[in-house]
Amino acid sequence: MNPESHDNVSRLKQLKERPTTEHPVSRQSRLQKKIKQSDIQWIALLLCVISQNIIWWVYPLIYSNNLAGGQWQHNPLLITYSIIIAIAIFLTFNRGFSRWINYVVILFPLLFLYFLYKQFTGQQVMLLALLPIALLLINISWLSLQNVLGLILYSGIATIVMPVVIFYQQNTYLTQPFIISLLPLFFSYLYFMSSVFVTQGRNKRLTSLVFGVILLLNVLTLPWNFWTILTIIIIIFTWMVLINFNLKQRYRMVFFTILQTLTIMVIFLQQN
Repeated sequence: MNPESHDNVSRLKQLKERPTTEHPVSRQSRLQKKIKQSDIQWIALLLCVISQNIIWWVYPLIYSNNLAGGQWQHNPLLITYSIIIAIAIFLTFNRGFSRWINYVVILFPLLFLYFLYKQFTGQQVMLLALLPIALLLINISWLSLQNVLGLILYSGIATIVMPVVIFYQQNTYLTQPFIISLLPLFFSYLYFMSSVFVTQGRNKRLTSLVFGVILLLNVLTLPWNFWTILTIIIIIFTWMVLINFNLKQRYRMVFFTILQTLTIMVIFLQQN
């Protein structure tokens, strides 16, 4: 046997037997990156939950205070449910539809309805159930609701469910003017959540443009002041982001939810 060939075989065996070790610095760097991403996700979750609850709670409470007899009613169960459903919305939309973990997340608000049933009317519980049911339907891929149709369904239910139940809890009745006054909230959901449901380039830009124009026309009916101009700037800025940047999926919900909160608060606070 050729000695040179024998040496080559020996070297190959040594290479195979040599344990592969990762550089400690590289491993530590990757671990730090994972921890940093995890921290960002927790911050994003917290910001989204706070923003979503501001959208749902502030306007009904302000509207109720302007009515005769309207006053703050302490509703710890309803507050807890609003936090749980806001978490479910973030976790469902933030990582994409039709993931098996989404169905597990949606179960929590559905199960919590049992506790609400003891203190709320059947009609209120049925109304509150619409939001997790809508999330469930949107995540079922064969229903094909991960598009404009699903966006309209989610926007309509997210607009009506929590504000209406909160208003009713405060006043023990419901008025048609209050429901009509929620129209800007519906438009804001259509606009700011459009990129979550319609993710492809041209369709995404067209969808956001149509719903953005509708929201902008609604804002233009408000009294003109600094806050109105600021709202218009936010809407235009959002659309410029949508057409020029492709935000990573894990950043979309927190980015657009915060912008929606700023916009809708300016609109609602000017109505009161």
